Amino acid sequence: MPRALSEQETEAFRERLCETAAKLYVEEGPGAVTMRRLAADMGVGTMTPYRYFENKEAIVTAVRTRGLHRLCEAMEHALDSPGDGRTRSRAVRDAYIAFAHANTATYRLMFEYPETNQDDPGYREAHRRMWRNIAAHVEVMIAEGNVDADPAILGHQIWAALHGAVMLEIAGMLPEGYDAASLHTRTVSALLEMARPKP
Repeated sequence: MPRALSEQETEAFRERLCETAAKLYVEEGPGAVTMRRLAADMGVGTMTPYRYFENKEAIVTAVRTRGLHRLCEAMEHALDSPGDGRTRSRAVRDAYIAFAHANTATYRLMFEYPETNQDDPGYREAHRRMWRNIAAHVEVMIAEGNVDADPAILGHQIWAALHGAVMLEIAGMLPEGYDAASLHTRTVSALLEMARPKP
C-alpha cells in the first residue's frame, strides 16, 4: 500500500499540478489541459490528478484562485510600506509587475481567458479581495486629500493601464526605452492630475 502523503506533500503536488496546467494553457491553449496530459507531463499515473482535483475545470479555477490570492498578498504587503500615498501606490504597482514577471503563465491564465468559475466560493472570495486591492491604494491618496474620485473607478482605470502595459511588456511590444513601470507612470500621472481636488 502506498504511503499516505502529508498535508505539506499534498499541497506541494497540488501546486505542481496548477503550475503545469497554467503552462499548458498558455503555451498550447485550453484544449491541451486534460487530466491525461497533466499526468503525462508530471510523470505520474493517469488517475493521479483525480485524487487532487475533480476535473480540469477545477484545476483552472484553483490556478486562478491561488494566483489572485498570491497577487493580493504581494499588493497588500506593498501598500503597508512607508511613505505617502503616491509612493505606496507605486510600491503596489511594482509588486504587481514583479508578480506578473515571476508567474507569467499563471498571470496570463488569470486574466487572458473568459471566466468560467464565478460560482466557486473560493474564487469569488479571491475576486472580491482583488477588487478591494484595486481601490485600496487610491483610498489612501483620497484620505490624504490629494485625489477626489470614486476609488473603485479610478482604481480600475489605473489597473487597466497597468495590466495593458504588463501584457505589452510580456509580448515584447512596448516602445524602445520603455518598460511597464515607466509607461504606467506617465499614464497614472495624467489620471491623478485629472483627479486632483478642485480649488
